[in-house]
Amino acid sequence: MKKNLQAIAFLALAITFCNQALAIEILAHRGASGEYPQGTALAFDMALEQGADILEMDVHLSKDHYIIINHDADLKDNAGVPDKIEDLTLSEIKVLDAGYKFTLDGGKSYPFRSQGLTLITLNEIFERYPDGVFNIEIKPNDKTLSEVLWQVISDYRMEQQVTVASQHSKAMNHFRDISYGGVRTSASIGELIEASLAWSSGFGWAFRPKFDVAQLPYGITTKPYVRFFQKKGVIVDLWTVNDEEHIERSISLGVDGIIGDYPDRIYRALVDAGER
Repeated sequence: MKKNLQAIAFLALAITFCNQALAIEILAHRGASGEYPQGTALAFDMALEQGADILEMDVHLSKDHYIIINHDADLKDNAGVPDKIEDLTLSEIKVLDAGYKFTLDGGKSYPFRSQGLTLITLNEIFERYPDGVFNIEIKPNDKTLSEVLWQVISDYRMEQQVTVASQHSKAMNHFRDISYGGVRTSASIGELIEASLAWSSGFGWAFRPKFDVAQLPYGITTKPYVRFFQKKGVIVDLWTVNDEEHIERSISLGVDGIIGDYPDRIYRALVDAGER
């Protein structure tokens, strides 16, 4: 019996080690949005098929308080209408064509028009991918959205499968307060500025992050800056990395995750680097 328990403990430790050893994760930016209409079920399905580990998405609140997956506050760039999500009900949003404006050839053709693609809710995302891992950005600086987001996450028991991000301090701090630290969070812009100032001025040793993840723009990131965060136990993701040379450089920086519109490109680069 004792040997069996030791074997089980060893297996659990080995599994934990293997999970930690997955050095670089692929975050699909709005799904496989370089090839499919962003934020749609199709884009997320294809992202997973292409090897994505985490589905990245932005969220807004509809007029009737449903969480809608979309990058912008309005719907011009996907459905071709100027309306804002906050001014429409879910039923009004659902009749819109989420593939209407998507083009791969500069507007010569629109292959996803009238294909039945719709904007989707966070509830639908969680139901479609119950075992998925998600990076959810609160796009507006809205405490109400933070509250509804926490409610949906807790209703679906997704606390361990979600990272919540926001550029805005008000929305981010409110989410942390009401979730009692039960969900991993990313740094706001203000927190990244504070961290950067501490690091560049030689006072990085005194910086104490309140966040679990630092999502940094590719263009300003160096290996020492990545190490600064990682030494404090902070996960580092780079965005938005689509060029193959930039993906290769991101891997060489030793980051924990790469956010991109083409998950298959990141996957291939990781295979070439011996990371997959």
